[in-house]
Amino acid sequence: MALTMDLNKSTQKLLLSLQKAGIAKPPSVDLAFVLDVSGSFEDEHAAGITNDLMTRLVPWGMTFDPDKKLDVFTFSDGAAHAHYVGEVTPDNHERYIDRMIIGKVPGWNGGTDYSHVLEMVLRHFGWIAGAPEANSPPGFFARLFGAAPTPTPTPATTKPRKSLILFVTDGANADQARTEQVLEASQSRGDEAYFLFLGVSNQGGTFPFLRKIGDRFDNTAVVVISDIRKFVTQSDEQLNEQLLGAELLKWLGKRVESGQPETRL
Repeated sequence: MALTMDLNKSTQKLLLSLQKAGIAKPPSVDLAFVLDVSGSFEDEHAAGITNDLMTRLVPWGMTFDPDKKLDVFTFSDGAAHAHYVGEVTPDNHERYIDRMIIGKVPGWNGGTDYSHVLEMVLRHFGWIAGAPEANSPPGFFARLFGAAPTPTPTPATTKPRKSLILFVTDGANADQARTEQVLEASQSRGDEAYFLFLGVSNQGGTFPFLRKIGDRFDNTAVVVISDIRKFVTQSDEQLNEQLLGAELLKWLGKRVESGQPETRL
């Protein structure tokens, strides 16, 4: 049975959680919902559980995103299987994954690589400019990992937007070194982007790689969800407490000083 909830009520609960944490006025932040569509995650998609998780995050879009939406991306293995699906809103979230993703997106039931979709999201929000990575010149990383991370870009024509990336995965990725390289480049550029990885495991997985990058990078955190069915049915207050870590709250509360550039590339 699909999850039913009062999105407006949940949005008010999120606002209250932020106020209690010292954020009286939520900043304007573009949101992405990035979903693993590898074969090991198929059962959760088919059962509608990941759609319930998406629904629980729709109030985040209503709170932070200037257009009250989340931009949805999917990924499995390889650059060709990183895909922008579209927007999820309060009006279209019901059965979104069933209607728009299951059996329809590139790489459905494939393997697991993180780096290509991370680059796609950063490009979507204006932090990376230039040609798609498939057209990037070969080099050391191309020889080592099969494709090079996008080189340091020229300024984007679209103004970069402060971005919160909600990244949902159920397993380890095959491109760990390349993923670290992409995150290192983002941090070095000073991207106003924050990556919140949600590691979903019903088999007791501990996600050591996600914990590693969560510790290494200032703009990356991980929340391990050991029981996704229980997670999606908890109260708004409980869910917000688990997702709004101290580092993310600090990032959300950051203000650009007058006279300083809003972003750096």
